Amino acid sequence: MARPSMSLTPGPSPVRYSVETRWLHWLTAVMVLVQFGLGEGWGFLPRGTPPRLWMIAAHTSIGVLLAATFLTRIVWAVTGGRAIRFPVITPLDHLARLVHWLLYVMLGTEIGLGYMLRWSRGRPVMAFGVPINSPFADMGVAVQRVVGQCHHWLAWGLIVVAGFHALAAIYHAVICRDGVLQRMLPQRG
Repeated sequence: MARPSMSLTPGPSPVRYSVETRWLHWLTAVMVLVQFGLGEGWGFLPRGTPPRLWMIAAHTSIGVLLAATFLTRIVWAVTGGRAIRFPVITPLDHLARLVHWLLYVMLGTEIGLGYMLRWSRGRPVMAFGVPINSPFADMGVAVQRVVGQCHHWLAWGLIVVAGFHALAAIYHAVICRDGVLQRMLPQRG
C-alpha cells in the first residue's frame, strides 16, 4: 500500500520534507561538522597523546555512522522517501539541484576516501572498537599519502560547498522569505 504522500490522487503539495528526511539531513550535517572538527583538530595535538588518539578513534567511529546514514539517505531518496518534489524552472533552481547532487557526490567520495585511507596500509577501520578489515594488502606509504591528501582537501571542499548551501538557505529565509528553509526545519506547534 502506497504512503498517502505518494498517492496518485491529486492533493495539496506537502510544505515540509518528511520527518525522516529532516532527521537524516540534520544528522548528516552534524556528523560532517563533527568529523571536520575532529579531523582538523587533532593536528594541533602531539602524536601519540591520549587526546589525539581519542579524536582519531572518534573520527573513525563517527565516519562509519556517517557512512551508514549516507547509505540510508540514498536508499530513502531512491525509494521516494523525500515525498515532495519541487519544479526545476529557473537557473537558480537548476543551480540548487546541482549543488545538492554535488554534495551527495562529494560526501560519498569523502567517505570512500576515509575507508581507503585506512585500508591502503592494510589496516582495519575501527568502529567503536570493532574492526572492519581491509580488503587490500598494504599499498605503501606513497598511496596512503595521496589518499590522505585527497581526503583532506575534499573535506575542505565539502565544508565550503555545504557553507554555500547553508548561506543559500539563510538567504531564502531572511531575504526571500519564501519558506524554503522551513521545509527542512521542525514543524512548530
